[in-house]
Amino acid sequence: MSRRGIQALLIGLLLGLMGLGAWAQPTEIPRIEAAETEFGQALQAFERGDYGLAYRQFRRVIDAYPAHRRTTAAWIMAAKALYRMGEYDHVIRWADEFVARYPTSRYRSEAERLRHLAEAALLRRRQAARLITLGILLPMDADNAPLTQALFDGIRLAVAAHNADSLAAPVRMVFRDAGNDPARVQAALRALLDEQQADLVIGPLYSEQARAAAEVAEQRGVVLVAPLATDERVSEARRFVFQANPTLTVRGELMARMAVYGLRLDSIGVVAQFGDPTAERMAEAFQAEALRLGAAVPFYKLLSDAQAWAQLVQHVGRDTLARVRALYLPLSGANAPLLARAALSSLDRSGLTPRVLGNAAWRDVQAALQASRYLLTFSNDFYVDTSRAEVKDFIRRHQALGRTEAPDRLVYTGYDVTRFLLTQLPDRAALVDLADRIRTAPFYQGLGIRLHFDGGQVNRALYFHRYRDGRLELLR
Repeated sequence: MSRRGIQALLIGLLLGLMGLGAWAQPTEIPRIEAAETEFGQALQAFERGDYGLAYRQFRRVIDAYPAHRRTTAAWIMAAKALYRMGEYDHVIRWADEFVARYPTSRYRSEAERLRHLAEAALLRRRQAARLITLGILLPMDADNAPLTQALFDGIRLAVAAHNADSLAAPVRMVFRDAGNDPARVQAALRALLDEQQADLVIGPLYSEQARAAAEVAEQRGVVLVAPLATDERVSEARRFVFQANPTLTVRGELMARMAVYGLRLDSIGVVAQFGDPTAERMAEAFQAEALRLGAAVPFYKLLSDAQAWAQLVQHVGRDTLARVRALYLPLSGANAPLLARAALSSLDRSGLTPRVLGNAAWRDVQAALQASRYLLTFSNDFYVDTSRAEVKDFIRRHQALGRTEAPDRLVYTGYDVTRFLLTQLPDRAALVDLADRIRTAPFYQGLGIRLHFDGGQVNRALYFHRYRDGRLELLR
């Protein structure tokens, strides 16, 4: 045989090995016209998107004929059809078998590429099967944008911390502008649920908007947590709507429980300002709960105006005041620190020293020594201990967002509410009974707020502080 003939034979043998791998093949790979025809039909089915038919036809090209020119190409095209159908496990098995049968095929790299694509798609599918979608419904108008940004900063830091745990179900955030109009709030929430497939929702900011959103959430059976709303109608008689901020009624009740059970007080007077619905609501709730717990409430006095606080003793009556062991004085509004100082000064002049009880508005009292004379004790919905290692770490992470100012109350609230919710979601399956999980979750100590729903829809966890010896201290 001539040298040229030998070269031709070697080339033919090489091509045969590349096409059919380990199979013993003749130097000429046969062309089978019927197989060629069916291969063309399978390609047409693939190109028009009929991947199921294409796969079956490519399999017939492989199985119905002895090895031929289109055998390895049909293997690869069958794998591509499987990939398009989302049969990723099958693609991996198919590609592995191809490489084992035809290790020297010119299509080997394509088989390996398809295998890698299928593995990546499987990973995405598994992640998607575990993925939890957190909807965020907050206003973006000029007045509220800074508040929304602060709350969102806390939410995303909580989600990032959660997602850093590879064992936790991954969470993605989706956002909608709630606006301020109730109808718009409802439309935005429906879009979060229908278009972005939110599994649970945080927001909106205010009670009126939260009430509107609550209607939709309850109808859809989706958990919604209002982070700031204090109007008890937001979650009243609902199953899926929760309030992270204790309502005014809850605040009054919890202070009464602290007074009777914690401080052992059995006779407490109540004074509030007439026309201040916030103070009146807390005062009414305090009185009702104190009486229910067996304490005496000898008087419930409504002062006519802000100036009356400076003559508190005169308005109540010195003798009447002398008969109680404590006074509950709920305050609200920007003038609360001035009203507090006026009330304490009136007590100073009388020489009486009943224990003074209050709400969070009393945390801004500047006269610590004066407040200490009355062991001023108040409930508080927000408190950050900056000596805690977790708080220091949080501040660093907040700065990493490019924020130069210290995190404010809304940042901490967004973080704590989100972390609490995600602790109730070890996996997607927990979404089924998430509302029950929230109601029965144990007490949660956040960085700035506490959360404990105690079987209901409203957070019932507060801090209690008191002034003693000129210092403010955490009592409970």
